[in-house]
Amino acid sequence: MSDITERQDFAFPTEQTASLGYLPKLLTRWRLTLLVQLLDIACIMLTSVAVYPVSGHGLAGIPARYLLGAFFIAVVSHAGLAQAHLYDTDALLDETRSIKGVVLRWSMLFLGLAAISALAHEPEFYSRAWFAAFFAGGAVTLAGERALVAMLMRQWIRGGYVTRSVVLVGANELAAGLIKRLEHNESGIRVTGVFDNETGGQGGFIRGVKVRGTVDDLLEYTKTHTADLVVVTLPISGAAELKAVVAKLRQQPLNIRVLPGEIGLDRISPIRLARRELPGVQLIAVADRPISEVALLVKEAIDRVAAMIGLILVSPLFLAVAAGIALSSPGPVLFRQPRVGYKGRVFEIYKFRTMHHEFCGSYTPTMRGDPRVFRLGRLLRKSSLDELPQLINVLLGDMSLVGPRPHMVGQKVRGTMLFEEVDDYMARHRVKPGITGWAQVNGWRGPTETLEQIERRVEHDIYYIENWSLMLDVVILIRTVFVGFFGRNAF
Repeated sequence: MSDITERQDFAFPTEQTASLGYLPKLLTRWRLTLLVQLLDIACIMLTSVAVYPVSGHGLAGIPARYLLGAFFIAVVSHAGLAQAHLYDTDALLDETRSIKGVVLRWSMLFLGLAAISALAHEPEFYSRAWFAAFFAGGAVTLAGERALVAMLMRQWIRGGYVTRSVVLVGANELAAGLIKRLEHNESGIRVTGVFDNETGGQGGFIRGVKVRGTVDDLLEYTKTHTADLVVVTLPISGAAELKAVVAKLRQQPLNIRVLPGEIGLDRISPIRLARRELPGVQLIAVADRPISEVALLVKEAIDRVAAMIGLILVSPLFLAVAAGIALSSPGPVLFRQPRVGYKGRVFEIYKFRTMHHEFCGSYTPTMRGDPRVFRLGRLLRKSSLDELPQLINVLLGDMSLVGPRPHMVGQKVRGTMLFEEVDDYMARHRVKPGITGWAQVNGWRGPTETLEQIERRVEHDIYYIENWSLMLDVVILIRTVFVGFFGRNAF
């Protein structure tokens, strides 16, 4: 009998939820990973302090070199554990693997430090008794912590927390086989929905998982729901349809995989994939989120702190420009306009008004010598000072300091919508739009009057998204200071 039937929607186990308290509700997988990393560092530092009395001294007045040494050991240990993937969820769930890996790398680190100490001929710099007690105490503490984390994670997963959400594209027997494979996994993987262009409007269930709509519905779904992994189960033989679906899915910051037919499920025992995604399932990677959750948190924190500091530092200039606009042209100082942002969401961008007020409702692109722009407005546009209020957008979380520039809603080139003319145009929305970007510092700033202009911008935007790093953001910000503000296309 087919598994594509009308059945009750899949429900997470909740019988133990009441006894778990509120902490698991706050823990997503990436937050838990970050918490374990901080716990490791805290355990190492506390152990170094706790064993200090074995050196023959009391806890009072611990020399700074001991604390600095312990912090160095904590940082190096963290790097080694991260490099060995011992912060991955599957490793945290497997206490045997985790404890072995932690103790091994902890021992290797201390053997290396002991060798360095012997070669340096500084036996009195650190107490040997403290060093030995630190090694033994740290190994026991880290092993105990990993055992406790594994126990808590299994309990939280049984309660429906710390899960990983997987959605499928394709309501077919292959999807049913994948759902069956994942039904009783102990890694917290949950299939939360199926989307299909052919059967999406009809609803229904596949092995208890709801068919929630079409691929377009999936794009809307991911704006408000977590989808850690999207697996396409459409037949590989339908290359054109598969390509079209993947191209559409690339509009969102998603990890997209293709299940290569039944052979992808033909595993006798669960295998460990390089990407550690689904136990016992072979997938083909076609797209990744451009920025991980942890990196996104760091980027947003830097953005908001920098925006706040920036607004404070430029407040005198901000007020001077506002006064100049008020004296130069009647109307509001700030100009607001709907723009398309992260995941295709529309937000209002803030800029200093540079046009006479009666023309501000026009969506016609600005041209050189545009009579709608008043004299001070030309100077603001040429110097990019009109962009300063976008620091408010960064503070509100609508924008980033660095990212693709946000375009107007419904913007066209040659009378056609941009996404219809340019391949991968919608993929720009996988990251937050920015005040400046890779395209702008490479000369592609200003009008979008021709198809070539928008194609070159999109090429640079996609390059930035696919190669993102904090260092690249720093490079773009530095180049913006020197070449981005007074570009030849600024008018």
